[in-house]
Amino acid sequence: MAGRDGRFGISAVPVSVLGHLLAIAIATLVLIWVLNFRGVALNSNNKQKIFNVHPMLMVIGFILVGGEAIMAYKTIPSTREAQKPVHAILHLIALVVGALGVYAVFKFHHELNIRHMYTLHSWLGISTISLFALQVMLEIPQYFGINSKAFAESRMLTACF
Repeated sequence: MAGRDGRFGISAVPVSVLGHLLAIAIATLVLIWVLNFRGVALNSNNKQKIFNVHPMLMVIGFILVGGEAIMAYKTIPSTREAQKPVHAILHLIALVVGALGVYAVFKFHHELNIRHMYTLHSWLGISTISLFALQVMLEIPQYFGINSKAFAESRMLTACF
């Protein structure tokens, strides 16, 4: 139950430390798996190396950097004005790296003449990255202080005329 000041009185430090330790462990395991046992390259004659770019970018870039963006407000000891750009930049990095991960798997499928989007994993993945991109694009006006409702109404009016 929240106190009078609206806070729960629970520190975010233990959770964020645990999150960072897990992120370090996950990044280390993925890098060991990809670099030592599989190899990774976006342009290679070994097509499996092209595919290996996908899990590496999706885990390290999209999941871990996106998680860091979510935790930025609790883990950066500064003012909200300083935390806000870090949060936004980390989300943009996560989006770009996630898009590169999707590109890698599409390139792998294209070069081996494998159908695209034939598993539940691929449909859920493309839905997730698309919704994340939509969220980032819709938050940009609010980040720059534009009144979202007025912005949406003006965009709808210009679209109609």
